[in-house]
Amino acid sequence: MTNQNLLTFLCKKHKVPPPYVKYVDRPHWDDEVEGYYVPKVHILCIWKGAEDKELVLAHEFHHYVDEVKGDLLQRLEKRLSTEDGVHQRAVRDLKEFRAAS
Repeated sequence: MTNQNLLTFLCKKHKVPPPYVKYVDRPHWDDEVEGYYVPKVHILCIWKGAEDKELVLAHEFHHYVDEVKGDLLQRLEKRLSTEDGVHQRAVRDLKEFRAAS
């Protein structure tokens, strides 16, 4: 399965339009970041060298869903707990996607 299949699965599951996905070089501000979400323009940036690109895509996708669906509290509070929640949802959805594939 491809990342496009995963993106289609996620969009259908969460009933949102597809965001733009861009594969990028590692961000200069953090040596550990494998992806990031650009709000308002809806771009998921995935590091080309990410170990598990599907997991990174699913993680950044959930930041996108939070913004599109209007979860203002999560958008304003960029805390570890928010990252943990996004990660848990990404792992759950990726497991479901892989089981169906």
